[in-house]
Amino acid sequence: MRIYQKKVYYLGFATGFYILWFLFKLGGIPDLKQAVSSTAIDVTVSLLCLYISVEYLLPRYVYKKKYGHFILLTGSMVLIAGSIIVLSQLKLMGSSVFAYRRNIAKYQEHFFYWFWSDLIFGSYFLITFISLAGCAIRLVFDRIAVEKRVETLEKQKIFSELMMLKHQINPHFLFNALNTVYYKIDKSNLTARKILEQFSSLLRYQLYECNMPTVLVENELEFLKNYIEVQAQRLNGGVKIICRGFTEVKGFQISPYLLVPLVENCFKHVSVSEQNSYILIECGLDGHLFWIYAENSAKKQRDKNEKGIGLTNITKRLAIIYPQKHNLQIDSEECLFKVKLQLNVL
Repeated sequence: MRIYQKKVYYLGFATGFYILWFLFKLGGIPDLKQAVSSTAIDVTVSLLCLYISVEYLLPRYVYKKKYGHFILLTGSMVLIAGSIIVLSQLKLMGSSVFAYRRNIAKYQEHFFYWFWSDLIFGSYFLITFISLAGCAIRLVFDRIAVEKRVETLEKQKIFSELMMLKHQINPHFLFNALNTVYYKIDKSNLTARKILEQFSSLLRYQLYECNMPTVLVENELEFLKNYIEVQAQRLNGGVKIICRGFTEVKGFQISPYLLVPLVENCFKHVSVSEQNSYILIECGLDGHLFWIYAENSAKKQRDKNEKGIGLTNITKRLAIIYPQKHNLQIDSEECLFKVKLQLNVL
């Protein structure tokens, strides 16, 4: 949709620019056919420079604060494009730069004024003005778009904080209650005590550590391990669970609670009642590229296009927190579901 809108904008500008420039040209070129051709030369070259400036030079150099490169490349473009217009206009009137002295002798002041004021200065000024004006307009629109996006994110953040406060339970009360339950469990029931300890660790991580923008990846993976063990107890051995690489990955920060939906999705959709049901979760670090892979045997007769709320949310979070630094692959087959996430953690 955005590409289509851009095409419409460029087409509308080209049409309006051509009409206005053609009317301006008629004031100095009475010949209609020659005025049409002369206008086409100016408009075509100017629009090409406009497109290069707005779609290539501005985002690649100005937005990345490479101002020197932008000035150098823009100046070179103006010099080349302006020269093309000058040579093309002279050829259109059956002349060239080598006939300058002959034209001065023949037309005198009239040719001198037209050559230096209209042709030379006008051509280079036209390219410069069109290119820089286009960049200025895009800067304004991009600034407005960024402000709207920031405003939207702020509203979402405020809403999330309000919802968190609304549903927040006093953590001290919660942990005191869990401790009470823990000591009420018979000491011989080690399994129940271990599950409660792991559950307490899950809550502690969510209440205290997830409030920070980033956490150590070791803490995030430790949370996943506790979550997997609690879920494994719930499944009571009905599903084979394989985990690899959790202790090897360390040494960088990651957005908290980012990986949990991948694991939650496995336990949510795994085929518990069928034979050979399994869940495979593994992760690793290749240079600056962190990856986590989750695979599970899926229930039969499920929608292949079903992603779930968790995966939809993580897709949105990745777009905001790791723009152009992530790759999320989701592969859903009839009885198999695979998800792989790659993050550039540099």
